Amino acid sequence: MSFTVKIKSNEAEKSLRMGAAIVRESWISIKSNKLRTFLTTLGVIIGVCAVVIMVAAGQTVQNMINDSLSGIGSNLLIVRPEFTSQGGTRSGQTILRTNDADALRNARHLIAISPVVNMQTQVTYGAENYLATVTGSNTDYMKTGNWEIDSGRALSERDNRSGAAFILIGETIKRELFKGDDPVGKTIRIRNVPFTVVGTLKPKGQGMGGMDQDAAIIMPYTTFRRRVQGSRIPNRVQMIMLQVDEADNIERAKQSIETTLREARRVRDGLPNDFQIQDMTELLDSIRSIGLYLSILLSAIASISLIVGSIGIMNMMLVSVTERTREIGIRKAIGAKSSAIMWQFLLESIIISFLGSMVGMVIGIGLSQVAGQVFEQNVPISMITVLISFVVAVVVGLASGLFPAYKATKLDPIEALRYQ
Repeated sequence: MSFTVKIKSNEAEKSLRMGAAIVRESWISIKSNKLRTFLTTLGVIIGVCAVVIMVAAGQTVQNMINDSLSGIGSNLLIVRPEFTSQGGTRSGQTILRTNDADALRNARHLIAISPVVNMQTQVTYGAENYLATVTGSNTDYMKTGNWEIDSGRALSERDNRSGAAFILIGETIKRELFKGDDPVGKTIRIRNVPFTVVGTLKPKGQGMGGMDQDAAIIMPYTTFRRRVQGSRIPNRVQMIMLQVDEADNIERAKQSIETTLREARRVRDGLPNDFQIQDMTELLDSIRSIGLYLSILLSAIASISLIVGSIGIMNMMLVSVTERTREIGIRKAIGAKSSAIMWQFLLESIIISFLGSMVGMVIGIGLSQVAGQVFEQNVPISMITVLISFVVAVVVGLASGLFPAYKATKLDPIEALRYQ
């Protein structure tokens, strides 16, 4: 038994020595042609660097999209006026009213209903002024708009009923007008009308289209209509935002909303809806999918340079096989196995690819971080980048070296020895 174990131990030690010898010979061969090796490795460096940068760019875009969409409430539906047409061209829009929002309280699966009106206008505090988005709605708008109070208090139903001149302001308004002072209790002017700040909103950042969501002012709907923007149609709204209780009930909620509004707006059977229902969940999923597809597309385009790098390694290895034909013949003549010769060429290819991949990964990460600092974006460094680099090193190395290694093993020793 001990004799068998000793034999196996000797065989394992012999295999390790042989493997170490193959690696050493591969490394010596690589170092003997430094310039050619560098130029070949350069193709892999550029390819991996491009892939790393494109992956980082794609992830950054996805993160930006997710950040901008995080400010939108979940399970959100929006009712908007429908365009009217005459002679095949748009001629106007129908009108939504607060009555429609009241009617929707009979619809199923809704937990928040907020009629919304808004406008952009200059707001002032002392000598400071800023262009703000002023929104009028009810207390449910905090839910449907996914807003949270940072300091002070929220608007109440009493404020809405009385048309109180109370407002909530976003982080940008707080920063630009009050310069670090506590704005709660202070008065700002909107269209020369004084309003008291009763609370501030937690920041949400940029929204879709690059809009600054924090340049926001929220006030009661009645206050907006009476003090900021009068109208020939006092109860007119631009849209109605609705929050559904559960994601699984969105389709049922849409059907209930359609039935309720058609009845409330007296739309006759057979006629199309004079309103439209937008499912924000579907829209957000579509936008996120665009970000994912963009990331995949960028990576696929960058991968073309990897193919070029792989061809460069294969070309170098084929030249190396030709140059070392006589050496291969001598090794075969003195008893070298075909597997040892194949592994030597494969290892040369893998080492070149590995070195190029690691250098390309480091350069790619460095350049992506520099770009992030320049454009003031947080560029993530993920394990995906490292994994891609290692996978590329092995796959490109094997793919590039397999054919030249196979060609080397098939050389006839006698013919190889005659090669000049």
